[in-house]
Formats: sequence, structure tokens, C-alpha cells
Amino acid sequence: MPSHSRFAVFLRVVLLPLGLVATTVAGLGSYCEANDDLSLAWLFSGVIAARPVASVPLYFHGYGHALAAAYAAAPAVPWFGLLLGALLSAATVLVFAVLDKLLRARGRPGLAVLVLVGFFGLAWLEHWQWFSYVRVALLLAGAGVLFAAQRPGRRGALAVGLAALLAAWLMRPSLAVLGLAAALPAAGWLAGSWRRAAPVLGSGAVLLALATALAAGGQTPEQAHAQARDRYFARILDFDQLRPQSRTPADSLGTAAVGLWLMGDSALVNEALCQRAYAFNARDFVTHEVPAKLRLRAGLLLRDYFPLLLALVATGLVATRRARFQFSFWLVQAGFAGALVFLAGILKLPPRLELPLLDFWLLANLAFVFRPTESGKGRGVETRPAFSPGLLRAGAVAAVATVLLYGAKTWHRRQVLSQEQAGHLQTLRAIEQAAGGRQLILAGANDLLKSLSPFGQTVLDEHKPVLQLSGWTSHDPSQAALRQALSGTSDQTECLRRLALGAGPPSRPLWVLSPEAAGWLHKRWQLANVRAELRPRRAIGSDSTLQVYEVRPVKGP
Repeated sequence: MPSHSRFAVFLRVVLLPLGLVATTVAGLGSYCEANDDLSLAWLFSGVIAARPVASVPLYFHGYGHALAAAYAAAPAVPWFGLLLGALLSAATVLVFAVLDKLLRARGRPGLAVLVLVGFFGLAWLEHWQWFSYVRVALLLAGAGVLFAAQRPGRRGALAVGLAALLAAWLMRPSLAVLGLAAALPAAGWLAGSWRRAAPVLGSGAVLLALATALAAGGQTPEQAHAQARDRYFARILDFDQLRPQSRTPADSLGTAAVGLWLMGDSALVNEALCQRAYAFNARDFVTHEVPAKLRLRAGLLLRDYFPLLLALVATGLVATRRARFQFSFWLVQAGFAGALVFLAGILKLPPRLELPLLDFWLLANLAFVFRPTESGKGRGVETRPAFSPGLLRAGAVAAVATVLLYGAKTWHRRQVLSQEQAGHLQTLRAIEQAAGGRQLILAGANDLLKSLSPFGQTVLDEHKPVLQLSGWTSHDPSQAALRQALSGTSDQTECLRRLALGAGPPSRPLWVLSPEAAGWLHKRWQLANVRAELRPRRAIGSDSTLQVYEVRPVKGP
């Protein structure tokens, strides 16, 4: 079968990646990297809301309405995971299409298949094993741009690229912008010149600008406040930029709540608190926080992504074989390295951001190495004399050793994540069993959503609505409506007082809290003069950090 036939290309571009995806999910499993994904699923399915939530201020614009309707019709189906899986599959196919077209010019179909499988195993498999919507949005945006840029002048390819970019923007706008920026270098080289890439890049930039302007124009004051709070919380909890400087007992209680991710008490935790009780110390941040963050991230980079680092070094060595110094290539290397240092030191660089950026860095280098030149007549780059046989043999040995080491590391990750998943599921089942038919109040249990499968059944679905006091979802607008529905008031402290003291023992809620959350609630009730106290009764499941608490009235004078 000719390697350039449509069926051969279909095998390599569609069936091969989908087969690798199915093998990965079935053999290694798929585990949520953070609790954000299932927290969103809980909102859309109504597990932690009075009804399925169709609109979340910062995430999944448009998707939420479809997800809420789907969960209302079939709540047992993991619609959120399936949606993300479909979008990540699309990104995977687009990247394989880009690589296949790039390698096809080399005229060796067997080598192309080997490179595609190697790329998936060393640079893409983690996206499926360690699942996150952040990876999906970033990869989809960048893959769409590369697919369209590689096919300049083709309207169908441009439509596909813009659709992928818009789909990523709807998930989270900032990730679509980052994906477009990360794809810029490879887009220029894949198109053959910046002039040929300009229609794709310009259309993408205009699309994102228009979508952002329309979203800003239709933004409600409530959504604007939610975004402002989210920016403050990111600087405090994610970037370690702001430090608490409380001057009153109420502010101390508010900053303690933020530190515990207890963000639902709007009387204490609000924009005014963030402006008043936090400060940025530039000297301390630059001299202490940034170096510490960079040291930590550098060690993890070497440990987790050594195959990609070696691939980047290899492409750099190939680039040095060019007849003349290539300023643009080394400028791109400096740009990607600088972006990673900025994100790791000033902001935050978790694996769900780091690996996609490394992928686009590697794709840019491959686009440069394999780009046609006038002297190469489409067969590759102009090079100096080939590497010596000894160096090539050493490279082959290093490649085999890298594959074996990374394979062992991937299998070890699978064991760790599966054990963590089993423990979290055991604790969640224990919570379900203890709750019975009572109202469930959770705080400090967000980490139980880590490592769960995005394609598994929604947990705690039979006990909804669950009142969750911790996590970023606790300041979502839907939580005020839930408190109103449960107790007749949207104020968190008064809601909890009514739930704790307003019903007889058989119908009182089950309180499953971390000791830190229980301690904070005790202080909050003291400040609000709520005559009740929380007493631990027993640990829940295998997680000794969560306990079942009993609320008892406190007799006053």
C-alpha cells in the first residue's frame, strides 16, 4: 500500500493515535491530576448545587448548558469526562496529522510510524494517564493552530484550526491564548514563512479578541466580582505572591479561611479582605520565593521529563549541523526556556501546563529540523557532514535506555495513582454509608477527588445536594442558592447554624470535616455568637484526616 494513499494516512493519523489512546486508558488507566475536573463535574451534575449548574463564571462557556442538560437526563453517565476525552482525542489526531505530514516528506513510512508511536509514548501518553481539562484546552488550541498553519491557503484546514481554538477558548480563555502563543514558532516553520502563516495566526488572534470582547460585554457584575476574587486567590494560593497582614480578629479569621480554601463565607472572605489584609513584598518574593520555586520545579523537570529534554538536546545538535548559524532557532529555544522560568518562578508551572509547553517546544524544533530548504528540495534540511557511526550508535543506545527508564517510571506512576484512587474511593464510599439519607456537609475533603477516573461514575450522586464548604467551588454563585434552598438563608454562618441546631437528631446533617476546618468553624461560630460546638466522633474510612463531627448546643449564661 503506498504510504501517501488516503487510507495509509488515515491509518497513521486517526486509527493509530486512537488505538494508542484506547490501549493507554485500558492498560494504564486514567486519573485526574487535580480535584478541579471532578469539582466541575460535581457542579454541572448538581452534586454540590441545588440543581445542575449551567454557567460557571470562568470555565466552560456554552459547554455548561449542554452538560447540565445531559446530567439531568442521565446522571450516571460521566458526561464531563467524555466531553474532555473527545476533545483530547481531537487534539491527539490533529498533532498526529501535523507530524505525519512533516515526516511523510522523508519517504520512510516505517520510520514515520516509529516516530509517531515514540512521540505518543514519551511526550503525549501522560496527558491521558494524568488527566486534566487544562491539558485538553491548551493542547487543543495549539494543535488546531499547527494543523491550519501547515496547510496554508486551505479554507477547510483554517476552519478546523479556528474551531479547535474557539473550543479551547470556551473551556478557559487564558488557556486558548497560551496555546496560540506556544504554537507560534512551529506555525511559522510549518507554513514555510511568516507571510504564509499570517492568515492563520491573524485569524486566530482576531477570533480570540472578538470572543473576549463579547464575553466582557455580556459579563454581569456577579461574574466580574467572581473573576476579581479568583485573581486574588490565585496570587495568594497558587503563585505565593501575597502574604497575610491581618489587623483585626475578623481579618485573621478571613485569611485563615483562605488558607484552608474555605471561601464560601462572603461576610469574611471577599475582595475587600484581599485588598486590606494581604500585601506583596517584592524583595522577599524575588529573593526567597522565586529561587525556592525554581529549584523545586527544576528538579521535577529533570525527573519527570528527561525524555523530552533529551529530544530537545538532540534536535539542537541536528540544528548545529546546518551550514550557517540559525538565529531564529536559538531565539525560539531562549523564548521557551524563558517562558518556563517565568511561569515556574513568578506564577505556577504544574505538570498539566509544563508538559504541553514542552510538547510544543519539541514540535517547533521538529518543524525546524524537517523543514524543506531550496538545496534539500523538500527532502529535509541542509546539513554539514553526517554524525559519525559511533555517535549514532551511542544515540541509539541512549534512546533505548530512555524508553526503558520512562516506561518503568510510567508503570510506577500507574501503581501509585491506582493505589491513591482505591484509597480515595474507599473513603468516599465510607462517607456515603455514614450519611444514609441525611444532608451531607463536607469540608477539607477536596483531595479525595484527585486520582479518580474522569470516566468513572459520579461519586456522591445519590446524596446530592452536598454542601461543600471548601475548595474553589465554595465561592461559586451556585453555593448561595444552595444554602438558600437548604436553610432559607444564603448567609453561610446562619445557614450552618440552622442546619446544626434547627432539626431533631434523626434529620440533622452528617458533618465530615478535617480537623483544621472544624477548628476554623468553631472560631467562626464564636465570633458570630453561635452557641454550638463541634465534637469529633470517629475517623472516616481509611483517611484519618477526615472525621465525623457531632454538633452540640452550648448553654450560655
